[in-house]
Amino acid sequence: MKRWTAAAATALILSGIGAGGVAYAQQGDSSAPIDVSADQQESINSKCISIFRGNVEILQDRSRMRAQQVTVYSAKRAGSENGCGNAQRLEAEGDVYLVSDKQSARGDRAVYTFDNSIAVLTGDVVLVKGKDVARGDRLTVNTKTNDARLESNAKGRGSARRVRAVFYQDDTKKTSSDTPAAAEQPAQR
Repeated sequence: MKRWTAAAATALILSGIGAGGVAYAQQGDSSAPIDVSADQQESINSKCISIFRGNVEILQDRSRMRAQQVTVYSAKRAGSENGCGNAQRLEAEGDVYLVSDKQSARGDRAVYTFDNSIAVLTGDVVLVKGKDVARGDRLTVNTKTNDARLESNAKGRGSARRVRAVFYQDDTKKTSSDTPAAAEQPAQR
């Protein structure tokens, strides 16, 4: 049986923070241990629900998820009155942050559904990778294909809350005429 915390945390952390060139799927070690901390934890075995409340932090490898509350809904095991199986859905609420060593995302709420591998981050979504930044109201990522859609509730050019992204060019690429070493080399005789 899979541990729900490993599956749930890995899914959200590895869900990738897609949106064009802004970010790429996070590559981490999904077999690395999961460290979950919270102010309190409640298990409702009759409903197969686990709830972590208060300053929740889930760490795995070099990735981190923070939220005020994380709820994991698991499937009931067939033929068992109180037996719970694998996780079906994970919901994180309140100041949700997903961070890896190369990218981060934040929003008000995140939901990951295991059967279709879809992660949805909503509410003032901000994505950051290096200097690149994208904003919107809803980010949907298919974690199997890394297809992503960033959407806004606002429509029209005059709306301040439309999807917006700022991409910086790779400044490590220079032409040969820009290279100071080529200009400073003495002519050979």
